Amino acid sequence: MKIMIMTFTFTSIIIFTFVTSLVSSSTNGAVCPDLWQPFGRKCYRIFQNPLNWFDSLEVCKGYRGSLATLNTEAKHKFIVEMCAGSCNLWIGFNDIDVEGVWKWVSGADDNDFNMWHRYNNAYEPNNYDRKVSEPYRSNADCARLDNTKLLWADRNCVYGSYGFICEKERHIYTSKQVYGRNGSPACLKESELADLTLRSSTTVRSRVDCFRLCISIEHCTVFQVRSASENALTCDVLRSEGEHAQYESGHDGCHMFFII
Repeated sequence: MKIMIMTFTFTSIIIFTFVTSLVSSSTNGAVCPDLWQPFGRKCYRIFQNPLNWFDSLEVCKGYRGSLATLNTEAKHKFIVEMCAGSCNLWIGFNDIDVEGVWKWVSGADDNDFNMWHRYNNAYEPNNYDRKVSEPYRSNADCARLDNTKLLWADRNCVYGSYGFICEKERHIYTSKQVYGRNGSPACLKESELADLTLRSSTTVRSRVDCFRLCISIEHCTVFQVRSASENALTCDVLRSEGEHAQYESGHDGCHMFFII
């Protein structure tokens, strides 16, 4: 395990920072939020509410992600398994910029992998959407996972309305142990927390519970865990570390965790 030691000074208090990945119930020290499924270094979630491709992309961006990139057979198989046999979902593949040049909106490489639909001697992508009336039917620049055999088809980005699948990075969190001048573990003073917390302190059973709370709240990038009792922790969900806040020693087992 790689350990980095750094020294900071906050109001004459020496803080030693030990940064290390914390392994939770998921692999690679990373966790997906509720309703998201892990695969590799990503988290995936299916949304069934029908939107056009551009609106679907905006929803994914709101979750700090993008429409899903299915540029390997393994990823495609995983998404098909998530569908449980029935999906009509936008994915992040399009040739909006240059007709016939398909790219992943995430910027991922194509890797020459595709699962375009082939049926009745017809081949996708064919730049044609039968459900869109003239003059827009010859403008099918966005890909969706088709319910028929769960292969890909190009559809009109604006007038097509389907569910969609988003992907986002699996969050990793790192630990900072804070010490006061006397060498005892320290925490942010409770009197200082009012300006930093996003909500009242919450009692949790584990660091992972506090982590899940943090990533469910907009603007949370740091959380502080303090021992509350033998079987419980107090979780302070923070906007920031509070560089100018006062620290107090005597809190055994106090840690700060940073989401990256």
